[in-house]
Amino acid sequence: MIHVKSLNIKNNNNNYNSYLYNYNNFNQKIIHLRPGLFSFLNSVKPFYEIVSFSCASKIYADHILKKIDTNQKYFDHNLYRQHTTIYGQKCVKDISKIGRNIKEMIIVDNLEENFALNPDNGIKIAPYYGEIKDEKDDSKLFELQKLLILFYKLKYDDLRMAIKDYSQYIKDKISNP
Repeated sequence: MIHVKSLNIKNNNNNYNSYLYNYNNFNQKIIHLRPGLFSFLNSVKPFYEIVSFSCASKIYADHILKKIDTNQKYFDHNLYRQHTTIYGQKCVKDISKIGRNIKEMIIVDNLEENFALNPDNGIKIAPYYGEIKDEKDDSKLFELQKLLILFYKLKYDDLRMAIKDYSQYIKDKISNP
């Protein structure tokens, strides 16, 4: 949903979808927001509990979350590296440990390995690296928004079945670049 990178002074394409922040005294970062992020969050919030789950440290992720969710209105909970599970040699996001009904959870990530322990709950979204600034060039969050609202309206008892039923749509409209 976002991409964070060190600021390149020569190539600062700061725009309305970017935030500049100082992570520490030596490291200035720029946060690029995927087009449609706030529209997506506002649209799905009435239907879903939204949890931020990052493989980053709490300190690092909280710096970013404070820029994105200044009034703490989007995210119901925030999870960090210490909430991940070691699987092989990777930290993965095991949503079965969250304490919610696994049938009612979806994990959206650009890396399938992050939901390797819950593949039936995962929706892979195409990676975003901050180059795209306009929704007409990247409609992934808009497509995901439509899909999640449809799942809610169809009243699936098990969202894993919804993901399975719409797997081709996910692949065509959300997962592929």
